[in-house]
Amino acid sequence: MKIWIDAQLPPTLARWLSKTFDVETTALRELGLRDAKDVEIFNEARAVNAVISTKDSDFVDLACRLGTPPQILWLTCGNVTNRN
Repeated sequence: MKIWIDAQLPPTLARWLSKTFDVETTALRELGLRDAKDVEIFNEARAVNAVISTKDSDFVDLACRLGTPPQILWLTCGNVTNRN
């Protein structure tokens, strides 16, 4: 399983998930997609069968409009910093 961590979540989350749960988890900035449009990220994730972890409802809207894959893990927690 590949999980991509969206730009508004901390990149350290990707490293923690990889280490703790032994899953392939990568922050979008590490993939060169930090500033890409949501639809570009969506299509890239579809091509490699990655799950997008996000706080952004736009990816949920894209999945409703364009279908899956990719799967979307929509986090609705409070504020988090993405500095690290």
